[in-house]
Amino acid sequence: MTASATTAGAGIAAAEAVGTGKDLTLKFDYRTSEEGAYPIVLVSYELVCDTSNPPDTLPALKSFPTYAAGDKGQKPLSKIHYAPLPASVASEVRKAIDTLS
Repeated sequence: MTASATTAGAGIAAAEAVGTGKDLTLKFDYRTSEEGAYPIVLVSYELVCDTSNPPDTLPALKSFPTYAAGDKGQKPLSKIHYAPLPASVASEVRKAIDTLS
């Protein structure tokens, strides 16, 4: 299997979500035989407080992950050899961002 943004994305999509609630932790099977999935992938996590954020800083807190998980942040990633988030993962990230308070 050749590593590419597409095959790495498929590897991320094949991961199991092991977090509960708004914890979006993924568990990877590095021996996956999922068709088209490159098994050696890593993801970056952003840790933020989900409640009790000062109202005047909440827009700034939400701005980076909103951009990064949004279409504008995801679209150029494959051009610089990063794997965009699979749609299912990006959707969960966006839902979690919307609940920050």
